[in-house]
Amino acid sequence: MAAPGIPQGLSRSQRRRREDIIEAALTIFDRDGFEGARIDDVAAEAEIAKGTVYLYFKNKQALLEGVIHAIVRPAIDAVERAADTKEGTAVDRLTRQISVMGERLGKGPMKTILRLMIAEGPRHDQLRYFYYKEIVEPGMRAIARCLADGEASGEFRPGSADIAPQVFAGPPLMAVVWRILFDDLAPLDIDRLMKDHVATVLDGLRLPAEV
Repeated sequence: MAAPGIPQGLSRSQRRRREDIIEAALTIFDRDGFEGARIDDVAAEAEIAKGTVYLYFKNKQALLEGVIHAIVRPAIDAVERAADTKEGTAVDRLTRQISVMGERLGKGPMKTILRLMIAEGPRHDQLRYFYYKEIVEPGMRAIARCLADGEASGEFRPGSADIAPQVFAGPPLMAVVWRILFDDLAPLDIDRLMKDHVATVLDGLRLPAEV
């Protein structure tokens, strides 16, 4: 079965070629932005013919969507798995969700994706809609499920299910913004940020211990 976002029926070599194109596209999008990026430059970066890119992606927007799916979607898949599993407590699952977002969104090439979305999203409704439906909505829904489970099980305070899930995604996104703007001035310890965030969140969610 093909992984999410990857067409079925691709051979191993075709999958590798697709990955090479995505990696090259990330480099070009990072350098030139969405508007300035050209398929010719992506092909040159990947050391393939321009027509080969079109065998895998019909246009530049589809290519950027492929980049987003390859880089960001695995984190959302992990957040959804944490919500869907019956293993562990709601505290365990919510901790995994926040940790995954910090590890996968706060680090790596996510800063390129966020910079592109902030710069290009308002001018490209289809791209903004894709990002919302593929990344934002399922991630927030998964966190909300975990909060509801914790309230239902008595692990979290009454009303926890009504907390805006964006609260939990805030620090990972702030980590990306920090890396874009301030990392050369004051490098951020993302692992510490996530640890402190989890501790603060759980302290507010848990029911007080009975005396």
